[in-house]
Amino acid sequence: MDENGCPEGEKTKKSLDCWLQMIRTYDHLQNQVASLLQRHNLTVPQFEVLSTLAIADCTTQQELAERLQVTKGNLVGLIDRLTERGWVERMQVQGDRRVNRVRITEGGKEILKTAFPEQVSAVQTMMSGLEETELDSLRGLLQKLAKND
Repeated sequence: MDENGCPEGEKTKKSLDCWLQMIRTYDHLQNQVASLLQRHNLTVPQFEVLSTLAIADCTTQQELAERLQVTKGNLVGLIDRLTERGWVERMQVQGDRRVNRVRITEGGKEILKTAFPEQVSAVQTMMSGLEETELDSLRGLLQKLAKND
């Protein structure tokens, strides 16, 4: 660190600059998606649960938490709110009262039918400035960073 507390070394400075740019980019893209989903009275996490359940159909809360990379505590609140809206339902596993399966309902599928195509279109627009090879490279780099924890 220099006398001002700033990092020294070119790679360190570039690393910090890249990290800040990723945060800014994430915030920008996340805000766009959140605005779109808000028109459907959905949050990003709620959309993630519904779209994951639409693919996985019926899964345990533990499996869903792992797929979404959230804590079971956070997932319980999400599932509660989605259940109140009639978009998902919990089913207790016979023989094991500790395990609940979660399934998307017809109401949840209906909300996805309108929200999902808009989401796909928004993502395509957001990524339209990148060539296919750049998308492949970006995905690979992000995966590489995720393995560095």
